[in-house]
Amino acid sequence: MTRFTKFAFLTILILFVLACNAVTQPFSQAKGIAETAQSIATAMPVQTLQSLATQMATQFPAGTLEALPSALPSLEALTTNMPNIQGFMNPTGAPVSEWKGIPVMPQATAGQEDTNSSTYTYKADATVKDAQDFYTTQLQNLGWKSSLNLPGDANGSLQVFQKDNNILTVTIIEQEGKVLVILAMG
Repeated sequence: MTRFTKFAFLTILILFVLACNAVTQPFSQAKGIAETAQSIATAMPVQTLQSLATQMATQFPAGTLEALPSALPSLEALTTNMPNIQGFMNPTGAPVSEWKGIPVMPQATAGQEDTNSSTYTYKADATVKDAQDFYTTQLQNLGWKSSLNLPGDANGSLQVFQKDNNILTVTIIEQEGKVLVILAMG
């Protein structure tokens, strides 16, 4: 065998080994993943999963979730219990820059406090997204933690923040190209 033939033979052999390795490696990885999944499935018996499903069903019966909407008060009931709803939904006073340590958007055009329900309502020349972003940033900078964020859409959203033992609900509603922001402290 000449030197060239040995070199060509060795090169072909190396290429063959590399090609085989490239083809078999994904199969080896898939086999390892399948073995891991099988060991996890074996470690948790079917009876455990079935009993977990049964416990969940007894804790939250299907009728409970269906009954929730009827348990909430209607809009008519809310307006009956809140005689000042018109002022609440349409604030007319001068806006403040801060309410109970909570910043009010600089774009606020009118504001009103209801001391009975510990709320402050104001209108602002902004979008729902502008108001969401404002409160997310401002309140996090003040040490409030977001505990619920229902971003909604261009029509409105709901955000809940917590700091120490205080809970702040920020409700944002689109109204004729402006936003109505309702701050409720609890």
